[in-house]
Amino acid sequence: MNQNHSSSSVAIDKISAHFSAAHFLISDHYEEGLHGHNYLVGIEVKGSMDIFDMIIDFVFLENLLSEVLLDWDHFVLIPSKNKHMKIHENKDNLEINYGKRFYSIPKEEVKILDCTNVTTETLARLLGEKLQTRLKKENFWERIQAITATIWEKSYYRANYTIKTNSLEN
Repeated sequence: MNQNHSSSSVAIDKISAHFSAAHFLISDHYEEGLHGHNYLVGIEVKGSMDIFDMIIDFVFLENLLSEVLLDWDHFVLIPSKNKHMKIHENKDNLEINYGKRFYSIPKEEVKILDCTNVTTETLARLLGEKLQTRLKKENFWERIQAITATIWEKSYYRANYTIKTNSLEN
């Protein structure tokens, strides 16, 4: 088989990667209260192997994933683009209003995400994009063909997001 058209993948499973965070969902017809999850995370990197028969070192990938997840772990995750929600900064707190709900949360306990809702699908996309940004800085980036981020909200609810890189030839 031609090396240029073959690929392998490596993955880190949900057993070793996780974070805890609070969120809520808001839409035109639905308004959810603030609640939390213990999210489980998986990542798969597809690519061609180097001369040492490796795509990426597991330990490097696990450390990178842990660093990225720390940005969300034990925070309240708030969407920045939801038309039903208002965010107001008041001294050390963020005041969040939507529908009949009002929350005042210390700023250092909140992460505002670039999205309309903090769904599991959104978190998988944002995680994939964060990992892609970090992996692009590495010398093996040209061998990476795709990155798939998976987030489990519960053991039976999960969302996957796949980013295909420019090096994908198929």
